[in-house]
Amino acid sequence: MLAKYAKGVALAAMLPLTAHAGFYDGFYFNPYAGAELGWRHLPWESAFGERHFRENFQNANFVLGAKIHKYFAIEGGYQTTNRQDKQEYYFGDALGISEVVLGYKDGNNDAVLHITQAELRGWHLNLLGRYSFEQSLSLFALVGVAWNRFYASTAPVYANTPATLVKHFRSDEKPVLRLGLGVDKMITSNFGTRLSFTWEETSRLSATVRAPDDVAEEGLFNASSKDSYVVGLGFYYQLCPNR
Repeated sequence: MLAKYAKGVALAAMLPLTAHAGFYDGFYFNPYAGAELGWRHLPWESAFGERHFRENFQNANFVLGAKIHKYFAIEGGYQTTNRQDKQEYYFGDALGISEVVLGYKDGNNDAVLHITQAELRGWHLNLLGRYSFEQSLSLFALVGVAWNRFYASTAPVYANTPATLVKHFRSDEKPVLRLGLGVDKMITSNFGTRLSFTWEETSRLSATVRAPDDVAEEGLFNASSKDSYVVGLGFYYQLCPNR
């Protein structure tokens, strides 16, 4: 009786070890490289920028990574948007509306045209959790950090001539949280495609500039972005097949 009890305890003790051994035996290294093209929605705070800069951008994402386990992968990459131009009229104090932008006002309080540009770039590093429904189809979730920075500029136009007082914004490069979901599908044993949705905490980014000393309403102007999200579709190539 005692021998049977001891045997049962030994088997029970071995089960976790067997499960752990199976988990650790599942590690491997299968590097891949890929590229995604998509769309980024980057809104701006209303204090300055909400109507001044564009909010929708094309987004390119280039990644290098490795599948390291049946359930995990790591990857890093670089992403950049296109540079988006925008033209917007501001009315100064005309019509009882106060819309002075960087201190520029038309002498007759007429509407003033501003030409702006904006873009975002940065590096990122991520951990992916993967679940395969079959050998060629997987869902993944990612958590990571990005080091993003936005670049913007603005200039008023007087009498159809752009002013020379162009102001440039460049945010601090701060780490921001990234969270995402996606699905990937192998087309061949080495070549696959994937669709992803990623949220980024870009509300941590802001830039401050001072209005020129020779214009009215001089002072500090702050441009701040809100959290953004990206939808991307791309392709990747993995070194080892069937992983």
